[in-house]
Amino acid sequence: MIRHRLTAWLGAASALMPPLLLPSAATADEVADFYRGKTITMFIGYPSGGGYDLYARTIGRHIVRHIPGTPSIVPQNMPGASSMLLANHMAKVAPRDGTALAAVNSALLFDSIFQGAASKAQFKPNEMLTVGNVVSSASVIIALSKSGVTRLDDLKTKELVVGATGRSGDTYLLPLAIKRVMGLDGLKIVPGYPGTREVAIALERAEITGRVWDMEGIKAARPQWLTDGTIRILAQLAPKKMPEVPADVPLVKEFVASEDDHKVLDVIFMSTILARPYIAPPGLPPARAKALRDAFMTTMRDPVFLAEMGKLNMTVDPTSGEDVERILRDAHALPAPLIDKVRKLLAD
Repeated sequence: MIRHRLTAWLGAASALMPPLLLPSAATADEVADFYRGKTITMFIGYPSGGGYDLYARTIGRHIVRHIPGTPSIVPQNMPGASSMLLANHMAKVAPRDGTALAAVNSALLFDSIFQGAASKAQFKPNEMLTVGNVVSSASVIIALSKSGVTRLDDLKTKELVVGATGRSGDTYLLPLAIKRVMGLDGLKIVPGYPGTREVAIALERAEITGRVWDMEGIKAARPQWLTDGTIRILAQLAPKKMPEVPADVPLVKEFVASEDDHKVLDVIFMSTILARPYIAPPGLPPARAKALRDAFMTTMRDPVFLAEMGKLNMTVDPTSGEDVERILRDAHALPAPLIDKVRKLLAD
């Protein structure tokens, strides 16, 4: 599985922490009694119309069937700062009773690694409950074909204007890392777009000429661009080549000679493997936390859900909440000198 390959790439050998959840702190009836008649809010850290939104709304319609007590669910978009606004809301404001779920940018889960004391996150590593991750999908950097850019190293002499959301998300941090490691003077990053829909429209209008995107996001927002020649995929932003990206698309590391830079890029790119993570606030009652994690993974195997995702041409390749938690714990246990190099590279 991809999540197991990621753990190997990190090279972390940390022992498992004591389990976050008790196996069964209450009976299923007690969980059902709580959720019966309740409404869960499914917060989405981006505006409507993009991949995050489509995944979250689809999951929301199905996950309630697998939560004891079958509560109802209401989606609510809360965009801002690449979903940092939402993540901080979940940490400090959202109810800690199991009635709030959130779809956030995976880079936020690694923000304390990337930014250190400069992080705007109001939560500690592994403090949030990781409910699960729906798909592992490599990020890529794309260019409009009419830009004339055909290779990543063309950006040493040619210009590519990349649209991004907030400065704390992967659409900003990943191209920043590429720009600095490779010395790409022609790579310009314009942050401030609310979400995928707005960036896609800006590309259609040629207000910008490129962006960092994950393959599932492209398939959700502009699937025709993968076949009609509108865009060119310049490189994969991942530690290893991913099967959903055309085999002839190189890794960023193939343009970089230094092994030290390879290691730094691997740390930065690891956040892209958890393409669609779902979290809940810290401090949930253990039985409800377990019920949410169980319901998430049951939904990922639900034939009705999978059939709908198939019609939407959306991939499901889930990672359990427990495995996401383990990946984050291993990442935060990386050697301090390596983390320091990452922070220096991403200092803005």
